[in-house]
Amino acid sequence: MSFGKAKKVILFTGYAAMGDTLTFEQFKSVADNAKATGFTHVDLGSALSRSLWQLDNDGQYAPGYDFYTEYTAVFACPFKFYCPDKLKKYLPQDQIQRNQFEFKRRAEYLAQIGLRGSIIGAFPQWLPEAVYADHPDWRGPRCDMPFRSRRAYFAPCVDNEEVLELYREASRGIGELAPCVDTMIFMTNDSGTSYCWNDVSYPGKNGPASCAHRTMDERVGGFLEALGSGLATDEPLIYTAWQGFWCFSGKISPCQGCKSPERVFFVRPPQDKPVIHENPISMLEELENAVYGDASTIVINIEQCQQLFTKESLYYALLKKFQETPTAGPASRNVFMQELAVELGLSDAGDYGLLDAWGYLYRAADDTSLRHLFYYSVYLYGGMSARFMVRPFVPMPENLTDEEKSYYKPYVFDSLDRLDYELDLLNIHGSRNFYMGRTYEEAERSVMCWNSILVTLQKCLDNLAALVAKSTGKRQAYLADMLRRLRAFNCFGRNLRNCCAFQAMLDRAKAVGFSNLANSDKLEVVMRDELDNAAELIALLEAAPEPILPLAVEKKEETTFLFGPDLADQLRKKRQIMLAHWRDSQVLFEFKNRFNQI
Repeated sequence: MSFGKAKKVILFTGYAAMGDTLTFEQFKSVADNAKATGFTHVDLGSALSRSLWQLDNDGQYAPGYDFYTEYTAVFACPFKFYCPDKLKKYLPQDQIQRNQFEFKRRAEYLAQIGLRGSIIGAFPQWLPEAVYADHPDWRGPRCDMPFRSRRAYFAPCVDNEEVLELYREASRGIGELAPCVDTMIFMTNDSGTSYCWNDVSYPGKNGPASCAHRTMDERVGGFLEALGSGLATDEPLIYTAWQGFWCFSGKISPCQGCKSPERVFFVRPPQDKPVIHENPISMLEELENAVYGDASTIVINIEQCQQLFTKESLYYALLKKFQETPTAGPASRNVFMQELAVELGLSDAGDYGLLDAWGYLYRAADDTSLRHLFYYSVYLYGGMSARFMVRPFVPMPENLTDEEKSYYKPYVFDSLDRLDYELDLLNIHGSRNFYMGRTYEEAERSVMCWNSILVTLQKCLDNLAALVAKSTGKRQAYLADMLRRLRAFNCFGRNLRNCCAFQAMLDRAKAVGFSNLANSDKLEVVMRDELDNAAELIALLEAAPEPILPLAVEKKEETTFLFGPDLADQLRKKRQIMLAHWRDSQVLFEFKNRFNQI
């Protein structure tokens, strides 16, 4: 069995702090399944808890909270598993020891079953200001995104020999803790990381004058040497790139100065958090891209492995079959999936209903629509992290009270905390973007795009509903579960469509007042659809026998990247507030409607 010419095939399960939580027993089961399906490595980043020391107020929202570091807090880096002596007074040893314990025992299990380990993360990460106060020569480049962060953050200067020695010490520590770890893959310009004088740093090319003369080859080469120095292998893969791996699929482009000959591909179907579901035709396409792109290292991302990567799961069977009969284009993918559906007892020979449903899902979420018209993370960033799904659609949001906003505001990623951002349903992480719409004309265009996606997705749902109705036993249970998950996926798509439509009309109302394109009648049509959309998601959440999206176990664990356990109640609150403010649509348009436009 093989994945083309790949020497390393890594299972990347995502990050626990973003809801991809695996208990140790679940990790062991997932690792066993990875072994059985041809993986050579399992990533150990999921052993990392959310790094509270990188967050304001230990991660508890308060006025002035800086959401930007929520990114850094979820990503792995060597110092979170092994703390060099000179950093021990600055970093919380209790948190690092907990991470280290889980990291070590998971690595030991991988070694026991003959697998290797990896660390996929983001580094060099910024360090606390106290470090630079005592060691001013260690301060490297500013590494935050200025329009998303409240203050400047600085990564350590990896041109500095003392800083490199910190990484060498951490590498030796990791090598001793987990000799099976031979691979690190990491971002270098995102989520609070950067190199000095890097052309693609968010704040612009910057760094201390002391290292401005050095080339990126020297800088990156020295850092990679330090990271690999303690790993138990002659040829560790230490790779740098700028893409956000946790939402990216395709070939990773090395950053400036990286000379690695490795061809690294990420395989990630656009399942897009928060909804947990399979997208098998997309999985096949991305596997093909990696194999026929002569990948030497393939990273396959399967989120929520405890549900989507069991021995009975579709992805488990798909990966085993792909190694025996790899696909090569759309026609062979369809033949492959129909054969697999029959083999698994999910379909009868000659019945293509399930294949059609998978095809419609692929078209809606991947081939021509969601991935290309919007972007991988729009469900995560908009629906969850901007809390569009639970925020009330009210015509005059400036009238909302603090109490009415209290259940969602602490989780809306908006570091700048400006009123116009808070009230803008097209503001995603601090700005509008051209995907959802910077102007009302662009937002109206996005509505048309979302309608296309939703029409295709509805064909998938209709096919599945018909199949559920005529199925029994194991087949019916699988199809009914798939239908629930994709209906929830559809709810998030409707929500994003409604955001574009609703905000476009509010913007028109401010610019031109009452018009055929923006008036109380039309606004209330969107409000009603969103009211019903929230009700549908409530029903799905409460009827599902197992979670259809990851939720925090306790309310205190809710974050901007993870809904709380009371999501259904938050949706009810949204509906109550919308109904209480329904008449505001008339006030906004000065009681003009199609009967009275004077």
